Amino acid sequence: MRLRRTALLLPCAVLATSGCALLTAVATPDEEPPVAVSAPTPSVHVPPPPAPVEVGAARLSDRSGELLFTASVRATRSPVSVGVPPLPGSFAADCALPDDGSVRSLVVEVGFANETFAMAGLAAAVELTAADGGAPRAGTAVFVGSSAPGTRWCQDGTTSPTRDGFGLSAGAGDGASASVHVVARDAAPTSDLVLRISGLRNEAGSNATGPWDRVTVAAGACADDPAALCVPLG
Repeated sequence: MRLRRTALLLPCAVLATSGCALLTAVATPDEEPPVAVSAPTPSVHVPPPPAPVEVGAARLSDRSGELLFTASVRATRSPVSVGVPPLPGSFAADCALPDDGSVRSLVVEVGFANETFAMAGLAAAVELTAADGGAPRAGTAVFVGSSAPGTRWCQDGTTSPTRDGFGLSAGAGDGASASVHVVARDAAPTSDLVLRISGLRNEAGSNATGPWDRVTVAAGACADDPAALCVPLG
């Protein structure tokens, strides 16, 4: 009787062992292949362009009857850039400027802030000179910007003018600005040039009163004219 019970238990043990092995195989799934993790793309930091530099400043005052006009002027210079400046119309063709990377240019922004409770204006002449006040090198020129799309340039017989002018007007407590472009051909440097801003006048509609009575230059004064700005371009 004991032999029979032992014989009957053996198949159970075998079956149990086989069943455990089968359950283990079913319960353990195949391992998943490793997921490839891509390396993060490094970010490229592009530094912002250099900010314009303030190169001239002045306070203005002018009396007309009982009205006292006050205002300020601020001139900033942009970094030198390569290529023909993006002026409207047929600028490059009119002034025979090649678009081959040999042109250098910069912008002097002349800002006018009217502090009077009436309309006021700023008109002035601009002239490009050498650092010593003499004539600039050949191939350098100055142009006051224009927003008119059909503007024609260099129509007076020269493709490298060294003199120009601008006129601004601003309402009470308002401001205005003029962009003065300096151009040099043949990759010539601009560091030995000066932009002279002179003859500052209050000319704005019916309130026009002629020259500003007092021009107090705080930065960029001309050696030969305390009421003019001589902006260094380098």
